[in-house]
Amino acid sequence: MLKVISIESRSQISEIFANYNPKEQSWLVSDLRTKFELQQKILGRDGQYVDESVLRASDLWKMLLKRLDPGLRLVSDPFARSLLRTIMDEHAEVLGVNSSAEDTVFSYIDQMAAVIFHPEGTQRLTEWFESHPEAMNRWKEWYLRARFCALKLLQDHRVITADWITSYLQNFNELERVWNIPLIVDLSGEITRVEAELLHVLSRSVDVVILEPNPEWRKDFHFLLKPYDDLRAQSAKTEKLPKPAEVAKKIEVLRFSGMLAEIKNSVGTVRCWLEQGIAADNIAIIAPDIETYWPVLQAYLAEEGIPVQKDITHKAQSLPSVTRWLALLRSKSGRLSSSDLEISFFEKEEAQQLRYEEFRALFKSLYVNEDLARNDIVHKVFFEQMDLTGFLKRDEFVAKALISWNADETDIVQVILRELLQNAISTTSLTWKEWLSYLESIVAAKEYTLEKGEPRGMMVTKLMSAHSEKARRRIFVGLTDESLKGRNKTQLSGQDYFELAKDIGFYLDNPDQSDLEFELRLLAQAESDEDLYCFGATDLSGSLCSPATFWMSLQGEHEKLTVPLETRWDELQHSQQRGERPLLAGRKQQVEDRIEQDLGKVPYAPILGAELPRISASAVESFLECPFIFAAQRYFKLKDLPDIDLDVDHRTRGQLAHAIFEQLTIEPMRFDWTVPELEELLEKVRTEKKLIFADERLWTPLKRRHVQLGLRFLDFEKRWRQEFRKTRTIGREKRFEFYLDPKTEEIHREAKDNCFRISGQIDRVDTDEDGHLVVVDYKSSSGGISAHASWLKNHELQLLFYMWVLEKGLMEDVQGEVIGLFYYVFRNFERKGFKVEDLAGALYPASKRKDKNATYEAKERYLTEFSQILMTTLDRIKNGECDARPADYKTCTTCEWRRQCRAPHLN
Repeated sequence: MLKVISIESRSQISEIFANYNPKEQSWLVSDLRTKFELQQKILGRDGQYVDESVLRASDLWKMLLKRLDPGLRLVSDPFARSLLRTIMDEHAEVLGVNSSAEDTVFSYIDQMAAVIFHPEGTQRLTEWFESHPEAMNRWKEWYLRARFCALKLLQDHRVITADWITSYLQNFNELERVWNIPLIVDLSGEITRVEAELLHVLSRSVDVVILEPNPEWRKDFHFLLKPYDDLRAQSAKTEKLPKPAEVAKKIEVLRFSGMLAEIKNSVGTVRCWLEQGIAADNIAIIAPDIETYWPVLQAYLAEEGIPVQKDITHKAQSLPSVTRWLALLRSKSGRLSSSDLEISFFEKEEAQQLRYEEFRALFKSLYVNEDLARNDIVHKVFFEQMDLTGFLKRDEFVAKALISWNADETDIVQVILRELLQNAISTTSLTWKEWLSYLESIVAAKEYTLEKGEPRGMMVTKLMSAHSEKARRRIFVGLTDESLKGRNKTQLSGQDYFELAKDIGFYLDNPDQSDLEFELRLLAQAESDEDLYCFGATDLSGSLCSPATFWMSLQGEHEKLTVPLETRWDELQHSQQRGERPLLAGRKQQVEDRIEQDLGKVPYAPILGAELPRISASAVESFLECPFIFAAQRYFKLKDLPDIDLDVDHRTRGQLAHAIFEQLTIEPMRFDWTVPELEELLEKVRTEKKLIFADERLWTPLKRRHVQLGLRFLDFEKRWRQEFRKTRTIGREKRFEFYLDPKTEEIHREAKDNCFRISGQIDRVDTDEDGHLVVVDYKSSSGGISAHASWLKNHELQLLFYMWVLEKGLMEDVQGEVIGLFYYVFRNFERKGFKVEDLAGALYPASKRKDKNATYEAKERYLTEFSQILMTTLDRIKNGECDARPADYKTCTTCEWRRQCRAPHLN
């Protein structure tokens, strides 16, 4: 017999529960938390209960399915999706789409399951389409695709998901044969039309009591509650409980700047309630999706020491061993990505032979498997790629996957594989790609418990599980339109849902009728002492949110922004003033010091290493540009190597050009180099420099261009030396090294205490027969080169540094007086720089315009000023200066260390 009891408030259910006999009846609920709470009540009242005393609706439908069709396997959504993608690829010509449309097809199966699995569903829908051509054009083809794939899953693979069970059970008329326990149904707004039909069928053989929510505002959710109308029309008896007395309670409507403020205020409020003597299990924090709040909320509650009933769990994918395992499987199966390669490689012993910066430069851009050969070590580790052709049986995949599991712990991999083995039978065949995709979905969803919840702790739960007689003080957070409304992933319009229900009797889940909003309004009417309704204007990522209609309908100051209450973390920042123990005071002082440093009010502590850093011309320039850049390179040993990409970087081109010029200027210079000789030279240079390219085909045009560059260089040098016949090159890529004490300005050949090791390399030194020297530095373009009068001002010290070294006689085999400093731009073979005009004619031409700074006096002034800058800079370096104080803030826009920098103007 079917009986419907109309209730206006959840508090009325306790009257029915008092007369409920758990030994002879089953109480049907929608969620696990409510089931657990009812079981505890039965245990407290009767001292025992049987499994069927309280059931979730989903558990009942699974039991009926197992008894009616034991050969049909219940599988998870991710596994069903993997099978669905295989089906779509196999029948792509028939369907007109392939597995790339899997998400859409799966959404249509979920949405239309009641029609797809109904014996007359497709026929009725086809007739309906005839009178609704606009809807037919919009989504008929998608429905047919979904039906085709759903029947393939059901009939060929013999699998079904939990969401489709009730729709499939419509095909069985003997439900009453497999169930004989009377039911009390308490599903609130989560009941569907199909479930209502199944309950009506069961009522033919057992008593079924339906608890129908019937609030005053029921008409606002007419479509959602339509199943109850049908049940009431079919029932043998209806009953309406007396209206409960209204109980006054305190209500607050709070608006916050964002979710974090909601969390802080909620934790602060809970703390106040606990201090007032309220028991923790009488307090609840409720959200439409509590998992969005939980990671941050749990951290705040833990700091307060507030116990919660909710287990502390972590996703399996958060474990490094699991992350490395999946990354290794993807890398070895040809799904190359820089991040996967990094994760899977740097946990191996071989990784110690390769710096991270070098690895990143080599593998930031990956295109094909052959890119692994850019480094012998990496190539050796990943050389053996898995055979991805054809289909694999379940056990074959598991065996291959386990070969790559390198961690000592096996508990988590057992949990992951248990899920796989439960869904896939031994004969299941999928491609490697699908198996791996399914494994990834298991890892993404699977959780493991770090700490069990405290049974008598505070309740932290989602909206659909929030009904509780114990919760007398409740905080509702996340009351946004986005969190309460469902998303329609199909092309059915709101009108389509109403037309389908009116014309052919299929009440599909309409996203415009939110069961979350219905439950929220029901909860608001439930008995409690105090309720807080909170809205945060932004989520944790900073995206704007819209307030829920229900929150706006409450009486309160909706426009007033509430400042959240303080938490324990706030108190820790003020602990010194409150006389807390020294440990907390010290922590607070450290925080304040770091804030002051970030604001630029307090200098950073100097870096005083055991040894003084090595100094070069570029190092001095870097320090003057910004001390932090120098520290990053010299102290922290950070590198920013050019990435191997399809666009050959400037450094590689520069290396080739320098190496060619070095060989072509060997005295006596030859000007009759042939193209084959230059090509052979370039191949030799490539081998010696170990140059690597993203694609081997890039080398041929690059080599051709540098052959032409070499020929043009020889032609220019030939004409230059015909004009300046005394020119001879006596230094090519010439290295130097010495030790300098900035205090005494003493120079030593051997290492000394408190001395800097100074080294460098001069691209080229030319001389004449009279002991004069010209320093040449090769540049690919003239961009960024200043006139010599601005060198000191712009901290362009490289050529002045080289002149200072030569004038000090620090190169034993290169002696003479420097009379010219030139940047040699090999794009147009132009020389820019400083020269002594009085000596023009032997090594360089005279200027067309008279330069008053091109004199011996100017040269001596440059040497003096450079020496002062060098000694001052070395003294600052010796004192450990490392503050981020750029000489020009424009530097920061292109600085390679910007992300690591703590400069005040960047924070």
